[in-house]
Amino acid sequence: MQEQPTPIRLWPGDAPGALGQEPHDIPTLTPYFPDAKSATGAAILICPGGGYGHLAPHEGEDYALFLNTLGIAAFVLQYRLGNNNYRHPAMLQDAARGLRTIRANASKWDIHKNKIGIMG
Repeated sequence: MQEQPTPIRLWPGDAPGALGQEPHDIPTLTPYFPDAKSATGAAILICPGGGYGHLAPHEGEDYALFLNTLGIAAFVLQYRLGNNNYRHPAMLQDAARGLRTIRANASKWDIHKNKIGIMG
């Protein structure tokens, strides 16, 4: 069993348009990696649903662990939400930054840059 993954801050300082310093103001990416023997080099950025009001917990880690069984690396995005007074384009900025972060670290994480997708 893999150890509990550590979230990665998406932005080195405040996210663009951040409204504070609370955890909901700090977008993160939590990596879940498959067993090296079954890894395909594919990755998925998971944006848990919730109508921009909340992040559905069953659409984050549960999906990531399932994708790992298929040899796919998964990254769960904690993005800024409307119920915390964020509006478009904050959510899109966080998703785009998540994809860029995965691409920038692809070689370190054994991911093929042309095999990265997004769901949510």
